[in-house]
Parts: sequence; structure tokens; C-alpha cells
Amino acid sequence: MMRRHIILALLLIIAFFLTCQGAKGVDGNLSVWLMLHVREYGSDMPISNITVSITMSTVLGTVEKTLTTNETGKVSIYLGESTKPGTSASPRLTRLSLSDNYTLIRVNNIFLEDVTFTARYIKGKTEYMNMQINVDQKISDNKILIDVKCWVLKGRVIAISSSDPVTGEASVISVKPAARVTFEENILKERYERYYFVPQGYEIIISFTPTIGSRYQYSPLRIFVDNNTSFINWMYYAAESYGNGEIKSIGEEIEWLSFMGLSLSRETAEYGALKNLLERSLSLYREKEYDAALNGMNMFAARANDLRGWLSNIKSIAIISAACLSLFVYGMSSLLSSFIFDEVEKSKARLATKILLFSLLMILFSLTNPSSKIAHTMIIEYAINTAVRANDFSAILTGTFVIGSLTYSFMTLISIRRISMVDLALQMGIRGLKRRPFRTILTLATIAIIVSSSILFINISIERETRVKGSWPGTETSGIIVESSSKYELSTYDLKWLHKNEWCMNISYMESVRQQEYIEGSGGIFRVGYIQIGSSAPSTANILCVNPTFMERHYNFSKYVIGFWNYFSEGEKVALLPKNYEVAIDDYIILGVSEGLITLAGEVQDLGFRSLGLFRVIGKFDPLQLLNLKRIDNRTLFEDVANIILLPIGAINDTAVGISEITVITAPGFDPVNVAKEVAYSLGLPVIANRDGLALLIVWSLEISAASFIPFIVPLLVAGLMIYVTMASVYEEKKRELFTLATLGLDPRNTFFTFIIETLLYGFFGTFIGFLGSYLLTLITPSPMPVIGVSLKTSSMGLSIFTIFVALFTGVVMVFLGGYIPSVRAQGLSLMGRAKTRDLTGELISEENNMLFILPVREIVQNSELLYTYIKEILNEMSSSIIDHHSIKSEIRGDGSFNLSFIVFSSGQRVSMPCEIRGERDRDIIVLSIVFPKMYRDYEGIRRILRDLEAKIIGFPTWRDMQLKMKIVREAPKKQKTIDETIDEIRSVIEQIKDSIKKIRILDAQKGKLSEEIYNEFRQKYSSIIDEKFKILRSMTIGLEQYSSQIQDEIKKTNLEIERITIAYNLGEISEEEFIKTCSPLQNKIAVLRNKLKEIEEIFEFLKKPMGII
Repeated sequence: MMRRHIILALLLIIAFFLTCQGAKGVDGNLSVWLMLHVREYGSDMPISNITVSITMSTVLGTVEKTLTTNETGKVSIYLGESTKPGTSASPRLTRLSLSDNYTLIRVNNIFLEDVTFTARYIKGKTEYMNMQINVDQKISDNKILIDVKCWVLKGRVIAISSSDPVTGEASVISVKPAARVTFEENILKERYERYYFVPQGYEIIISFTPTIGSRYQYSPLRIFVDNNTSFINWMYYAAESYGNGEIKSIGEEIEWLSFMGLSLSRETAEYGALKNLLERSLSLYREKEYDAALNGMNMFAARANDLRGWLSNIKSIAIISAACLSLFVYGMSSLLSSFIFDEVEKSKARLATKILLFSLLMILFSLTNPSSKIAHTMIIEYAINTAVRANDFSAILTGTFVIGSLTYSFMTLISIRRISMVDLALQMGIRGLKRRPFRTILTLATIAIIVSSSILFINISIERETRVKGSWPGTETSGIIVESSSKYELSTYDLKWLHKNEWCMNISYMESVRQQEYIEGSGGIFRVGYIQIGSSAPSTANILCVNPTFMERHYNFSKYVIGFWNYFSEGEKVALLPKNYEVAIDDYIILGVSEGLITLAGEVQDLGFRSLGLFRVIGKFDPLQLLNLKRIDNRTLFEDVANIILLPIGAINDTAVGISEITVITAPGFDPVNVAKEVAYSLGLPVIANRDGLALLIVWSLEISAASFIPFIVPLLVAGLMIYVTMASVYEEKKRELFTLATLGLDPRNTFFTFIIETLLYGFFGTFIGFLGSYLLTLITPSPMPVIGVSLKTSSMGLSIFTIFVALFTGVVMVFLGGYIPSVRAQGLSLMGRAKTRDLTGELISEENNMLFILPVREIVQNSELLYTYIKEILNEMSSSIIDHHSIKSEIRGDGSFNLSFIVFSSGQRVSMPCEIRGERDRDIIVLSIVFPKMYRDYEGIRRILRDLEAKIIGFPTWRDMQLKMKIVREAPKKQKTIDETIDEIRSVIEQIKDSIKKIRILDAQKGKLSEEIYNEFRQKYSSIIDEKFKILRSMTIGLEQYSSQIQDEIKKTNLEIERITIAYNLGEISEEEFIKTCSPLQNKIAVLRNKLKEIEEIFEFLKKPMGII
């Protein structure tokens, strides 16, 4: 025995010696060794006899080994030989698997939760893949040692709910350090749960892994796994984290707005309902009722976004209200300062007063009005991009300065463009108010009282709440009914959510054919149910699936059935038919739907008949007996009973059939009305609640209400009549003055304008006084107080846009209506018997096949280009529904005349009429006219268009004066030029024009050889020269037509003289010598005159050519 031990020891020594010799390498190579340590995390105890499969990237390439640790938890293995590297990259661990139900916690100094990997667990084996973990490597003279230290823990299989808690998207989590459990056999698993192999006695991290379509984010969850952990409800924790974040955000918004002074009682109540909905959904997650909880979280997310959007709308309304209030204050300050200082010489005092009033009122409203405080604070928030606390005094004042400055600057810019007639009308109106002070005071007091009362009593608001929309006699059964709508269809998730609520004692539902279904991007599908008996043609039917248990319990439905009621069970393909159908019991029928598609373009496509299955007839019923069956709200249970086909719920599994209504019997102790309000808010559907024999229709809606408006109509009518009487008396006082002004040529429109301005001044001043007075009253008495048995109502937003609307409606609109008739009478007086709209029939001139309308505009030849440009501008500015802009064609000639042709539309573009505006030269004047075909002479549309064009073209003098610059120069009178000198200068200018045109043609010929920049530069240069020379030429030819006429008259006179002398010579009254002596100078004179006339005609012919083709 001793001998055997000695031999064994020698063999071990020899083996060790040979191994050491191999480690020295061959030909200078380095031997590569792998040293693996496996220890227990926490206790640091070695793990022996554990099988480890490892894949690494080393200097030898990819190495795969399967190793088993010894008693010390180590294993050393020789991997091969490698040349000595200069700079070797660290080896990377890419894959590792552990046996005996161990999980990997840490590799060297790297924890597994800090790296990216995929892992799976199969029958005691944990495999980690797709890792990229750098491990330690030591290089000595003859050896490379790769040292891998692994810390592990025993694991256990637990279930984790892993779907998105709001959308229900499956498997959206990452669990580290853990491995997904893979089952080899088919095991029935929960839809929303996944199994993971996790380390025991260690804290794992569950993180949300967003996908492309993810809409929500959830914070990571850290949880310690102990011996008792078998399930982690991550969906509950994620839903709680998301929901609490939403609740906190909305709560902070409501708190911020409340601190600003808004009354948010309804929003606070909705906030409480939202928290209750979240708590109910979380309780369902705790109970692992995933379908119902998902539906609840979906409703919570939708309602939270809706409430957040509403709070955002409140802020937007506050900004709009603040902007309107600042404009209102500006108008108040401007009119009050003009009323106090109406003299022109006190303009500085008027400006100072306006600025002072505007500043004081803006500060007053910004410090006391909630809408203004919100808007001014939000302006600063947007400017500094930082949240500002509520009621920050400095932020509010800074925002007030910003919005006040913007308002003042904006209104100042607008006033620059204000026509002078407005200032004149305002001045005349203010003096009219001051002329009769007692009447003015009485009228303003009446308007102020009406306005302030309307602000205090009429409350216009936007309300979001559940409200009762109708009622009728019901039954004694307490419960609710929810019906599908075309916008929102009930689903099985809604059914499960309703069923899991504590107030639900019993629940039932009906299914029917979905008659309408919207398909996004395609249109809508409409369906009709059909029944086919044997080989007969299909006929329409009302297919309805009911709950057999509920029908028997509440209606004792079996007594109405002739046949086998016991076979009418949930999910069975059986049917009950009316007894008028010719089919025997125990026969089979085919049920189906006929479908059609309505495309987005409105086309209807028949999709044909589709079968829903084969059903066995197990009984019949009398349709007349079913008419007596009532729902819990006392309405008929079934409609169209003659064609109704009853099936048990679950008999049809097809998208064409959906839940049509759900009936819930409420548990004792719960008020059906409160339950209906909760369901209406959560689902957004109308809900019928039945309580104590009364059925109520309850809806959640957003409505604009105007409380106390109807009783206030009578005072408004009284105010309107009073203004009518006041302005009628003003009309009688000014009747003589108006007649005198009309005789002097006052425009009737300006008469109406000045009169209505004076009326509106009453309205504006009364509105301002009443508005400010009511606001001061609410500041003094902020709490509602009874006034003559009526409670004062203040808007929840303070002075909002609705308050301003009420004030302007009662104080300005009603005043306008009251003063409109006297203003029309004043305008009628100014017309002096003329028609308000001019009839152009007598002003049209017939010209062959055209009609000519002369426009009342005359312009000198020098400004013909300005007139031509102006007409082109107004044609392009007119609406495309009146003028076809593509049809506009224009041509201007050298003498200043021009043509513009275009197409005019009328009657909604159904009638098109060619028109032409001519600018014809008459001596030194351009005369405008509009030419159109004679066939449209009696058409009212062309007259309306002629009046519109005339009104626009009349504005040319004002436009021209804005384009021209006047320059006054004092210099000695220029020497008067003779006609020959003028013609010579004209010839010189024409030659210069022709020379420039020749150069442009040369330039166009070389366009392909030149760069675009150079070409445009020179073409623009010579085009400018041509335009300038034509302007000079037109000025030089002024008076040339008159001289041409004088030459023609002179030629005529000279010809008469020659004819007289010739007759005298032929009659022998003068001698031949005398005849030659007298006629020769005259004939020479005629030749000279004709030469001059020819030169002038050549000039005119040159000018008459279009400038584009000269």
C-alpha cells in the first residue's frame, strides 16, 4: 500500500514538472491562463462544484469554456499560447451561464445592474448573454493571466406584472440583475405577468423600457427580494408613481390659480373625483384585476389630460382677458382725457392725463383682478423661463408694465393710420355731450346703472361638471344604465371596471350589431343585421345578445319562451325567434351582416354579406308580450320586437358585434345618482340613474351658461328706448345744421358716421363708469350679498373677457341699436332726396359692342405712370373671388396712355365678365374709363363692381401725395424756348431712348454668355435710363398738341390765301409777276409748316407705341 502511494506521488510531481515546463512557452510565446473565482455575494464564501460556461474575447480570439470550481471556488485553465503583445486590449466577458439555480451579481468591480445584457433561466441554469464586461489581465515575462471574479447568489422564480399600467402594452420592463424564465412546456400564464429568476436576499431594479410608441414614462422601482417574495406588482407601483405625479402636478396648478384669487370649486371637485378614480384603479391593481385596472387608468389618464388642458385654457382665457382689459382701460383713459381737455391747445395736458389714468387703472386692475395677476405673472414666467410663485408683487408689476407698454404702443400705431374724419367726429361728439350737460348726465347715469347691474347679476361662465339633463318616471329598482355612442363604444374593459366597483351588486349587458364604425384614414362602415332561413333570401333582423341569468332573475324570461329555455346558456350558439318566423324549433338559421363603406370622399362601397355563424333555434316567443318588458328606467327593454333575434351573450365572437348597453344594479347604501355621476365623469358617456321611481339622465359636459340674462332683457330694452329718445331729440336739434351741411356738400356717409359716433360716446362713457363702479363695489363687498332679494354673482375669474363682453353688450351694443334709427334719419336728410346707392344706368355710354363708364379721375400726363401703378395695385389687392388675378394684362405707352384688361367674377364665380380700364390722353390730361361688353349692361353685378372700382380709384390723389416729395426751389426764370428748340431737344431724347433700347437688345443677345448678376445690373441700368427719359419726354411734349393744331390752322389759312391769289391771277386781276412774287413765299411757308407738322406727328407716333416694344 505504501508503495502505491509513493508511485502516485511521483506521477503527480512529474505531471506538475511537465506543466511548469509548458508554461515557459515555445520560441518566446506567452502562455494564456484563465483564473475563475466564484464566491457568494455578501458572505464572500467560495462556491464549490458549480458549473460555469463562459465565453470571452481574448488575445487568442473568442474562447468558450465550461468549467467546474473546486473546494476553494476557483478553477484555473490553460487557454493556449500567444505572441507577446505590445499593447493588448483588455479581455471582455460576453457570455456566462451558472448552474444550480445561481444568479450573477457582480463581475470583478462591475455590478450587473450597471451593464446591458440579456438573460434567461431554464431548469436550474441561468444564462447571461450579450455582455461587454472588461476583466482584469496580468502580463508577466512568460505568462498572461486573465482573472475573473464572480459573486453570485441563490435565486428564486417570482412573478412580476410587466405590462404598461396605462396602455396595457406587454412586457415593457427590464429587471436587473435577473433572468427571464423560459418554460419548455406550455404552461398557462397570466397575460399581464412574466416570470423572472431573481437573486434572493438582494435588491433588484425594475425599470421601464420605452418603445417607439410609448406615451408615458415611469420611474425605476428598487425592491428587496427575501424568502417570502413570490410576486412583485410592478404595474401597481408604476401606476401609483405615474398617477401621483399627475395628481401632484394638477394639484399644484389648482393651488397656484387659487392663490391668484380664482374660485375653482368645480375644478377642485373634479380634482377630488380624479383622485378617487386613481385610488380605485390602484386598488384593482392590488387585487390583480388587471383588465379593470387598465381601463380605470386609461380613464384616469384621459381625464387628467383633460383637466390639465382645462387649467391651461383658464390661463389662456386669463391672458386674453388681461389683453382685452388693457385695451378697455386704454379706451377709457383716452376718451376721458379727451372729454376733459377737448381744446386743441391743451393737447399736452390731454396726453399727460391719458397716460396717468391708463397707468393708475392698469395698476389697480393688476393688483386686484385675478385674471390680470395670472396674465402678468405668466408673461414674466415666459420671459425668464422660470416658475414664479403666486402673488409675486414685483412680477405682477413688471408684467403690468410690459402689457401696458405693448398696448399703448399698439394703439398709438393704429391711431397713426386713423383717418382725419374720426378725430373730427369725436371732437363734434364730445362738444355735443357738453352742450346739454343735464341730459348727458341723466343718460350716462342710466347707462352706468344698467351696465353695473348687468355685470353684477349676469354671470357668463364656462362650466365643466356632471349635470342632470332630463328626468322621467322610472321603476323602483335602483341602478344605472350606460349606453354606447358613436363616439365612444363600450368594451369588455369598461364592463370589468364597472363590475369590480364596490357599488356594483349585479351587472348585465347586451350586445348588438355595431351599425356604425369609424375606421381612421378610410372612412366609416355601416352594417345591417340579416337572417337567412334555409334556402330563402336573407331578410333584415335585429340581432341582440342578452344575459340569460339576468333575464331570468329580473324578468322571469323563461315564461315567455316556447321551447327549450334551459339550452339558452352563455356562449352557446342557440337562438330565440319571434313566432311569426316560419322555422321549426331545433332547426338551424344563418345570421350575418351586410356591410358598406363610406369613404372620406363620400362614396359608398358595398362590402357584401358576411356570415356570423350557424345557430340552432331552441325556442320562440310572442313579440307582443315583450313590449311589456321595461328596463330599470321604465323604458321599453327591446325595440323592433317583430324582427328581433335573441342570442345568449358570447354566442358571437366578431368585430361586427359589440356591447350596446350595460345595466348595473347598485348595492344597498349607495346612491345611484352619485354612482351615475362618477361613471359619467369616468367614461364620458351619458348615464341613466334610477332612484325611488325617478329616472335621471346624467351627463358630463362643458357648457357656456349665462345666468340671469333673460330677466335682464327688459332693462336692456328700456335703456335702448331711452337712447333712441335722446338721439332723436339730438337729431331734431341738429336738423337745420345737418341740412345746411348737406347743401354745402357733406357726404351722407360722414353724416351717419358723425351721428353714430356721438351715440357711441354715450355708450362708451356710460360703460366705463358702470364698469369701474361695479368693480369698486365688488372690491368693497367681496362676498355675495342679497340685494332686494337677489344675490350678487361674480365671475369665478374676476374681470374676465366675459365681464367685458357683458359690459360692452349692455352699454355699447344696446346704445348703438338705440341710436341707429336717428343716425339713419340724419343720413337720409343729408341725401336730400337722392338714392343711397347710385344707379349708373344713365352714366353708361354705348360704344359699338361695348359700354363705357367714365371714372371721375383726371390726371396730368407727368403722373400717368403713378396712376398706372396704382390701378395695378388695387386690382391685385382685390379679392380673388371678384378679380381673376391671372387674367390681369397691362400695357403703357410712351405718351402716358395705358390699358389694363382683366376678368371680373360675380355670383360666386358663376359669371365672368371681361373688363378693361383705359387711360386715354386728351391733350395733357389722362382720362380714365372702364369698358365692358354691352350684353352685361343691365346686369346688377357689373354695376356693383363698377361702384367698387370707382370708390377705390377715387383714392388715387391721397395715394399719389404719399408717393411724391415736394421740393421748393427759388431760381431765376428760365429762358423761353422756341418750338424749334423744343423739337430738337425732343429728337435728342428720342435718340437717347432708341440708343438705350438698342443696348438692351444687344445685352439680351449676349445673355447666355453673361453671369446673371452682370446681366441684371446692366439691364436694370438701361431700363432706368429709358423710364427716366420717357418721363422727360412726356413733360417736353406738353403743349405740343396745341402747337400742332396751330400749325394746321396756319396751313389752312395759307392755302386759302394762295387759292384767293390764284383765282385773282386767273381772272386777270393781277399780273403774272405779281402772282409769282406773292405765291412763292406762301408756298415756301406751307412747305416749312408741313415739315414741322410731320416732325410733330412722328413724335406722337413714337409716343403712342407701347413702351415694351419700342
